[in-house]
Amino acid sequence: MSRAQEFDYLVIGGGSAGCVLAARLAAESDGTVALIERGRSDVNRWIHIPATFFKALQSQDAEAIVSAPDASLNGLPFPVPQGRVIGGGSSVNGMIYMRGQRKDYDDWADVHGCKGWSYSDVLPTYRKQEANARLDNEFHGRDGRLKVADPSSPHPVSHRIISAAISAGVRASDDFNGASQEGAGWYQVTAADGQRQSAAHCFLRPELGRGNLTVLTEHLVCRIRIENRRATAIEALDATGAAVVIRARREIILTAGSFQSPKLLMLSGVGPRDELLRHGINLVHDAQEVGRNYQDHVGAPVTRRLKHDIGIHGADRGLKALKHGVDYFVFGKGLLTSNLLQAGACVDTSGSGRPDVQFNFAPFAPGAPGKPPLGFHAVQVHPMTMRPKSRGRLGLQSTDPRAAPKFETEMLGREDDLDTLRRGVRLAREIYEQPALKEIVGEEIWPGPDVSSARGSNRLDDSIRSHARTIFHPAGTCRMGPDGSAVVDLELRVNGVSNLRVADCSIMPALVSGNTNAPAMMIADRAADAILRVDRTG
Repeated sequence: MSRAQEFDYLVIGGGSAGCVLAARLAAESDGTVALIERGRSDVNRWIHIPATFFKALQSQDAEAIVSAPDASLNGLPFPVPQGRVIGGGSSVNGMIYMRGQRKDYDDWADVHGCKGWSYSDVLPTYRKQEANARLDNEFHGRDGRLKVADPSSPHPVSHRIISAAISAGVRASDDFNGASQEGAGWYQVTAADGQRQSAAHCFLRPELGRGNLTVLTEHLVCRIRIENRRATAIEALDATGAAVVIRARREIILTAGSFQSPKLLMLSGVGPRDELLRHGINLVHDAQEVGRNYQDHVGAPVTRRLKHDIGIHGADRGLKALKHGVDYFVFGKGLLTSNLLQAGACVDTSGSGRPDVQFNFAPFAPGAPGKPPLGFHAVQVHPMTMRPKSRGRLGLQSTDPRAAPKFETEMLGREDDLDTLRRGVRLAREIYEQPALKEIVGEEIWPGPDVSSARGSNRLDDSIRSHARTIFHPAGTCRMGPDGSAVVDLELRVNGVSNLRVADCSIMPALVSGNTNAPAMMIADRAADAILRVDRTG
């Protein structure tokens, strides 16, 4: 027999968006709030030490959603790791704080019709959230909860890559979130004082003592109950596998991310008619775009061997690991305070007037997709698409809520995206040839010295297709828009159903030109504004 509970607000998904939203609703409304997360609490020590995020990604606190074989990737699948823990992506990501470009948000408003979501509309929310350690101006705030800082213990190899990029003609930048995103320099990061600054740490934890806030971990939400087109409750399985029903007096808000939010809508009867009927799900609302419009940044890291042991390979083993542990736990300094992905560049490679390729710079290099990092000292200059045109889609494998969604991609299906990576590879190779880097790097590992990057090189195309990988920024599968065909309206209410919203990166009509952790928190904060307006006006 199902156990029943009741709250005013149910927030489904305890990631970056869910932590922000639940915290605000608990602090600023008179209602009771339940934050429901299928993963566990953020007890994993690897989460909180900035440099060990790779270990967190390889733990039970993350899972990979794997696509069907993708013809545009030479038949390889496209795995996309996702956090499954309180804090979500903000607990396992690389901690880069980058919001995207002004024009991204202006396009949301002007091209996609999302009035109220322009850059001037969202900037106040970003500024309000920020506690920036260095910057305090029209683009940044100092009084928020999210600690944003320059990277700790900047690595000398990353410093050399920045210098080389500038020598190659990229201008210097000291703020990727300021007046212009273009340039090369040090990122700002959500790590400070030797601690990852996750959404759970910054927003949720300060509110946990409130009597009106309940956090339910290890609860798998199976479906949303929708009665007379009104969302009334969720059905879930708790940590023991027992069935529970949790009722919502006011609203249910999905913050489960770009894979799980559309999956839950479909399991609840909101989605493409044919997809739902195929699985015997009672149709509540024929929403053709649920699960469509999937987009992600795609990268292909140009890697070279370092001539000397000056990278971070082996830093987690033996005497090196012992030294780094002492530096961190005793003195609060050193490599472990670093997010490792400390530097990068945003470059206009197409002449369009705005950056179209982001580069991550790092003193280590990943292996092929799905493989461990290279087993020697190496360096990466990693180009990534910033505004991909290729799209994928999600469906259902089955009605089993434990099953991953059906994931179909064509991540380099559009020639524009492949061409963007070609340009990125060419510039990465040019950066390596600059004096600051040339004297410390050895052989090229990928694409390899026998692969030409000249225009018309089919070998380069094949190499990119085989080496391309996610940049962990899935978006778009519950598109926001002013039209009835959009999944959610401009206040993130699900079309066709009352008392139900979606507030995560799945609502993006187009992926922003940057990392998605900051936008996820911004979206949640603006959703809280909309919900609290209803709460205050009755």
